Amino acid sequence: MTASVTSGTYDLDTRILEELRIDGRIGRNELAAKLGVSRPTVSKRLNVLLTAGPVHVVGIVHPSTIGLEALAHVSISVDQPVRQVAARVAALSDIPYVSLTSGRYPLIAEIRTPGPQQLAAALDRIRSIDGVRDTNTLFYSDLIIDIGKPEQASVATIDALDMRLLTVLQEDGRASYAALATAAGTSPGTARIRVLRLIDEGIVRISALSKPGQADTEYAVGFGVRTSGRISGLTPLIAELPGLRFLAATIGRFDAVGTIHTTALEDVVATLDTLRALRPVLEVDSWVHLVRVKERYSNTPALPLTREEVS
Repeated sequence: MTASVTSGTYDLDTRILEELRIDGRIGRNELAAKLGVSRPTVSKRLNVLLTAGPVHVVGIVHPSTIGLEALAHVSISVDQPVRQVAARVAALSDIPYVSLTSGRYPLIAEIRTPGPQQLAAALDRIRSIDGVRDTNTLFYSDLIIDIGKPEQASVATIDALDMRLLTVLQEDGRASYAALATAAGTSPGTARIRVLRLIDEGIVRISALSKPGQADTEYAVGFGVRTSGRISGLTPLIAELPGLRFLAATIGRFDAVGTIHTTALEDVVATLDTLRALRPVLEVDSWVHLVRVKERYSNTPALPLTREEVS
């Protein structure tokens, strides 16, 4: 009886998480209707997941929308225990993502900064961390698919009020309109209209991310690709791979780097075989993300605004 109840709760939690990854602001009534269970049951499990569960719901914005134009993927070799080094790297404010990985490099980090000078400074900070032995950097020439798949928006399409709302949503994707209004200095009605527009236009994607250090319900496998010919001709083909959640054209030892998410490693084998079979591909390397130490995309630098703020 207990095992059956536990299994049923786990299955329901998994289904709730799947819906939150699609729409992190989904209402409790709609969630109950989609899952075919009562609202009180859904509400109880949702509260548990959001307060003590393995995920947090956040707003994800394309980095260029918030003024982050210089991005890089950094593979790091270490000469000290990797968890200790990873914690030091994760403490840097311009590092949104840190992961312990299998393969040649035991540690991978991502840098997102406003420009190349800040990116170079961030790399210097990583290299000077005690325990970092060597780094290998891939500079993003084009961020094709970001986590959550937000749309790139020009600064002309958002104003200061939008930016304040985005800042709150990046910390708490399910913040109430009242809380959003208070933080942004506007009315709940205006906050609602603005947030719905930002979501409808894809400027922000509200999604559930697994908390760092928590056991994931799926595997994340990174890959790097070398190709012949133009990378622009290959990336649309890579973008069609099942489970692909991140893809960037890069400058460095690979011409593109990506991440596949799946619930079964067997699926990754088939996906990598498909990737290797693409005509322009010369080489594919891959690694498994074993433990995510940090995943936080909420650093929002101030932006120059080009149109008047309206309420």
